[in-house]
Amino acid sequence: MTSGTLQIERIRNELRTKRIDRRIDCVESTTSTNDEAWRCIDAEDADGLVIFAEYQSAGRGRLGRTWHSPRGAGLLFSVMLIDKRAELTGGELGLIAAVAACGAITACTDVAVTIKWPNDLMVSDRKLGGILIESRARPDETRAFVVGIGINCLQHRGHLAPVLGESATSLELESADTVDRTRLAIRLLTELDRWLDEPQSWDDADLHREWLAYAEPMGRRVRLQHAGRVYGGSMIDVDPRAALVVRLDDGGVRAFDAATTTVITTSGADERSTAQDHVG
Repeated sequence: MTSGTLQIERIRNELRTKRIDRRIDCVESTTSTNDEAWRCIDAEDADGLVIFAEYQSAGRGRLGRTWHSPRGAGLLFSVMLIDKRAELTGGELGLIAAVAACGAITACTDVAVTIKWPNDLMVSDRKLGGILIESRARPDETRAFVVGIGINCLQHRGHLAPVLGESATSLELESADTVDRTRLAIRLLTELDRWLDEPQSWDDADLHREWLAYAEPMGRRVRLQHAGRVYGGSMIDVDPRAALVVRLDDGGVRAFDAATTTVITTSGADERSTAQDHVG
């Protein structure tokens, strides 16, 4: 079951946040919500700015990938943050956004969602959503971050891009409950604000614990591409600064930075991948 259009006034009226509610806008169509946010980088109310869109003509994910979503079917938005105290990193923000999204989805639906490192939201090995963190320096020497989040909400199987095959899904496909995009947006912004209003109120151990609570099980097999090479091993931990810690097949333990590493495949803890090296 589905529930209507995205109700921006309801979001504005019902939010009880401290940092992420200073300006909330919605555009009918744009290239991407991250692009819209970057146009406001020098605005006085840039910190905590939220931009929603009903359609993106050039939505993007990590490493230049395209994000497909039909008009009015997804929850597509970006949040801008001005880091005046140099407290945040892009890696941390990626983990925070994933934890916040999982918490909101769990609270608003009956869907069991997990995080595939570093930025994919998954349901039964199908992609439900993704997160893209971008940053730029400002003339005043502060750093601006844009947290872009896309979640498939109302799509039926025929709405998903053919190139995705059976690898993608939506809340509509997975849930027996009504999918209310507005309610989900309110809860997700609330969860983000819990982390971002006072970053000094939590530490790496708090973020690490909550991320692992939603993450795909540690111990799974993983194949990664980093610096032109493909590595295989078993996931054993995640560093709160957004590095995946892997016990490599050829010996040793290595941390792979989310910003420069691509996950090619993951599989069960006792399985060994035999696929040829490739980039997805």
